[in-house]
Amino acid sequence: MDGLPIRAVVGFAGAAAFSLAARRARALSPSGAIAATAVGGTVVTGSGIRGGGMLITFFITSTLLGRLPAGEHLEQRRGRERDAVQVMANGGVAAILALLSSFSRERTRSLLLAGFGGALATAAADTWATEIGSRSGTQPRSIVTCQPTTPGASGGVTVTGLAASAVATTLIAQLASAPNASTAHHPSPRAIAIALGGFTGALIDSLLGATVQEVRFCDTCLVETEEPLHCCGTQTRVLRGARWCDNDMVNAIATAAGATTAMLAQLPSSIRGR
Repeated sequence: MDGLPIRAVVGFAGAAAFSLAARRARALSPSGAIAATAVGGTVVTGSGIRGGGMLITFFITSTLLGRLPAGEHLEQRRGRERDAVQVMANGGVAAILALLSSFSRERTRSLLLAGFGGALATAAADTWATEIGSRSGTQPRSIVTCQPTTPGASGGVTVTGLAASAVATTLIAQLASAPNASTAHHPSPRAIAIALGGFTGALIDSLLGATVQEVRFCDTCLVETEEPLHCCGTQTRVLRGARWCDNDMVNAIATAAGATTAMLAQLPSSIRGR
């Protein structure tokens, strides 16, 4: 807990400044900026500057990818500005684990930081897969049935999107362990655990999207959507899935699954004290 108050002051001040800049760039809504300040400040308080850098890397890369020209109209989009629910769904689990790590003994802290990285890697992998895969021009297929589906539809995957997921998890995992002389030429156990957790979490996200996530239908435009009110102004109806399980709930569950996977993968190394 040494330096915890200082990390908290630096973390929340830095998160507030970054969130304000993101709000001015219209990457966050007003509620999203408040939530991002809370998440970012908590992450830095618990995991330090390295954890904050991982979070910033996820946010900046995801935002930039989301603003690339889209080859096809994506019906699942809610707009460019992330609101508080979206911020918490993607970063809430990571923030909680980061904070808990600051009050834990070394071996437990190692597990919790692996979980933090796994949750963040899941969010990055899912976002990269959606943004890059939907622009690849490749026909997505349901992760469950392998049948063709529309770009951006929940549960759809492409080879390009899966590759993007792998790159995103690798990036977050490398940031979690570098710079470290002992891992300069090979990945650390924590990096491997985080990468595994992130990729697994992203696959679980797609699986939930294809099975239990609520999907709605606009009878005016004859398209599937995630929104109760379609962009044309029509009130949509539930087509399939559970009413309680929207995209934000799926993201939260997936990041928790990614964190759990990373902690399980890190457990043998933590027992050995590595």
